[in-house]
Parts: sequence; C-alpha cells; structure tokens
Amino acid sequence: MWSNHFCRFSLPGYNNHLFQLSHSQAILPKLPEAVQIKYLAFMRIKLDIPESLPFQTGIVVRVTDLNYGNHLGNDRMLAYLQEARVQWLTSLGLTELDAHGVGFLQVDAAIQYKAEGFYDDRIIIQVGTADWTAKSWDFVYRLILPDQENRILALAKTGMVAFDYATRKVVHVPGRLREDLDGRSSV
Repeated sequence: MWSNHFCRFSLPGYNNHLFQLSHSQAILPKLPEAVQIKYLAFMRIKLDIPESLPFQTGIVVRVTDLNYGNHLGNDRMLAYLQEARVQWLTSLGLTELDAHGVGFLQVDAAIQYKAEGFYDDRIIIQVGTADWTAKSWDFVYRLILPDQENRILALAKTGMVAFDYATRKVVHVPGRLREDLDGRSSV
C-alpha cells in the first residue's frame, strides 16, 4: 500500500509550506507545477537488497551493450538481470517455463543505478529472492564492478508471479520452488 509523503518546500507563495502528497489520491496534479517538479525530484526508488545473496555470476560489457552515452544501456541491464537469473535457475535444474510445474511471468522491474558501466568492464551479478507471497516474489540483484574496488554499479529487482502458461493464469508458488530459491518451504 502506498503511504503518504510530506515534503516542505520554499517556493514563491509557498514559503516553508508542508505539503501532504499521497499516492492514494490524485493530489499531485492539483499542486502548482513548481511543486510537482520539486516533489518528483525526490521520488527516486531506493531498493533494500539483502547483504548476502545465494548466487553470483559474471559478465563483461560488450561494445553492443553501450548506448549513445557510450555507457551501458538500461535495456541491456534488464538483459543482464535475466541472464543472471536464468543461470541461477539452470544451476538448480529449473527454467523460467518449468520450475516445479509453474512458469514465471515478470510483472515489474526496478533498477537503482549507482555508477556507469563502460566497454570491457567486468561485472559480478549477485542474485537472490525477497518479498514472497502466495503467488509472487521478487528476484533481487546487486551488480558490482570488481575492478573498481567492488563499487556497486546497480541494485535491482524483478517482480515475478507463478504462472501456468497452459491456462494463462496466475497460480500459487509451489513450496519446493520457494525452498529451492529461498531455503524456506512455507509462503
């Protein structure tokens, strides 16, 4: 559930005014444009990734992974996350289409960039899981630049639901799947 946010701004006509900004109401469009812009500048995702993640793999940034800014493109970042996730699943004898009788359907993604990645950078991608429910969970990722004193390149998450591709329906997470990915069998 979204929570309310309170922000204090010093703007012409709104000096030191406390604004309550709520995602549950359509309040943002009702505020002056200057307040909207200032508020949106604060709306950055912050991911809380567990310190220890059970799987890691490596990848090297290719020239084809660069965008017009000459750094790692955000579209390639999502591909890196999928590659690391699939490698972990493969190491467990699972696939995204058949993991103890269910498939995975990605329903959201979030990436918090901490640094730029460049051509030929070596990246270590750590993968784990979090936020389990009866039908969903998150894969969580930490991307590290080991040749830059283990500087964090990015933190990320991809939200998944258990999905039956034959019936095209969301289904319950099998206990064995959670046990394989998280070490716990209850959801």
